[in-house]
Amino acid sequence: MLLMQDQVERFVTTDHVRNLRDFGGYCVPGGARLLTGKLFRSGDTAEASAADLATINRISPVILADLRGDSERAKAPCRWPAGLSARAIEPQGESARMAFHEEVANRAMDAAAMREEFASRYEDLPFRPHLQQVYADYLDALAESDGASLVFCTAGKDRTGFIVAVLQTLLGLHPDDVMGEYLLTNAAPDSGAQIEKLRGQIEERFGSGMTEEAIQVVTRVDPIFLERAFKAVTAKFGSIEAYAGHALNCPPVKVAKLCSRLIG
Repeated sequence: MLLMQDQVERFVTTDHVRNLRDFGGYCVPGGARLLTGKLFRSGDTAEASAADLATINRISPVILADLRGDSERAKAPCRWPAGLSARAIEPQGESARMAFHEEVANRAMDAAAMREEFASRYEDLPFRPHLQQVYADYLDALAESDGASLVFCTAGKDRTGFIVAVLQTLLGLHPDDVMGEYLLTNAAPDSGAQIEKLRGQIEERFGSGMTEEAIQVVTRVDPIFLERAFKAVTAKFGSIEAYAGHALNCPPVKVAKLCSRLIG
């Protein structure tokens, strides 16, 4: 497992792009590691500063996987460096569960209620058709390219966190490292600013009666979220590998390609 200093150094300094980090570098069986400088994740770049665009230009992604749905992209179009040449991958339709359970809407929005609501969202997240397709396209692009990639959604934590966890599992990472990478979102240096940015959106969507602890649940990640997603996947397919093969068009032969390109 990586030391805390290694984890801190994963984050790329930005002005207005949340949670930008390299999720390579982890050990895999046999003494090898995921390559660094190839696998990046973040929140959206809609408010990227000139300095942020210069940073993205230095990363030089050749794959941009935007996991946000049509309405999210229309509301907050991403900004990219002039002249950046990359394959854009995005869902054709909505990728987020916009509605929430009626029993949650009708009770106080406390931390326990929101934690259960988000855990339930993770149970169907792996099976949303438009999201499944963009996940499959992202893995396919990674298997065919040697360049850097950037996968992101609005906050870079849920839809992004899940596919990163799936990819790292396919590449052979220890489950503790997979979970550690997922939870690293909570250590993002811009977490406080992101909470304030999202507060209005959160209250518009879930109501103004939310406690501060409930807002924290929405803006952070929790082990139970990823655990519930993986449990739902294994209940339906038997394993993450089988899910990738059947739902994401990533059978063992493609996993082998991913390993050859992303492990060194």
